[in-house]
Amino acid sequence: MPGNPTRAPSPLREAVRDPLAFVPGVAEKLGYYVYALLDPRDGTVFYVGKGKGDRVYQHARRARKVDSAQTRAGLKLDRIRAIHAEGREVGVELVRHGLSEETAFVVEAAVADALIIAGVDLTNLVAGHGTEQGWRPLEDIVAGYVATEVEIAPEHRVLLIRVSREFRHGMTAEELYEKTRQWWKLGPRRHQAEWAFAVYQGIVRAVYRIDPASWEQPPEEERIGRMKGRWAFQGARDPEMEERYVWRSVWTYLPAGVRAPLRYVNC
Repeated sequence: MPGNPTRAPSPLREAVRDPLAFVPGVAEKLGYYVYALLDPRDGTVFYVGKGKGDRVYQHARRARKVDSAQTRAGLKLDRIRAIHAEGREVGVELVRHGLSEETAFVVEAAVADALIIAGVDLTNLVAGHGTEQGWRPLEDIVAGYVATEVEIAPEHRVLLIRVSREFRHGMTAEELYEKTRQWWKLGPRRHQAEWAFAVYQGIVRAVYRIDPASWEQPPEEERIGRMKGRWAFQGARDPEMEERYVWRSVWTYLPAGVRAPLRYVNC
């Protein structure tokens, strides 16, 4: 009987090369590409990115040099270090290559969105380029197109809280509450507000009735630097107020060009 056919040796295995770089001559031919980093211990994707050259390998290099506590990318670097600690290497997959930079941005965001919808817990800090057209819950997309302006009634004393940096599509009601209620730089005027509106992209996402006795500061030892003068409140969702204001636009109360996250209305 003929012997079992043998596969041709892989040029990647035959070449003696740096494991954190492409085989010489390959990187410049790839153009811009979109890649996924995989954890070899369970096969899961934990990061999606775009780049060119040896960009896909730079994360592993950085994990060996940079202290996670000194960078916003700490979660990703910690995952890579845990892989290295077991004597393994981060898995790399190119999803698309030969792209223009603009197309790579779009593909990166689309891949990340698809994985998030599938329940994959990515370590990406942001969803990616072009998120205005990217995945959001359907009601959110619809609201962005049809939300009507609302006038806040004079008897409603409101603190508008723009949760732009903290907001994440698909976050739970509890997560939104925690991001809305703390820690904001506020003065005595805070006591006049009866309701807090969680606002993202000019649209009200939730309304909380503030417990007036609940205002608190961080522990004394933490009231330094950027945490000085910060306050948090306790509150509860107000169904009656939400019926009136949620999914309505409050852009008229947010002056163009002003990025301040807080705005008092009728206070």
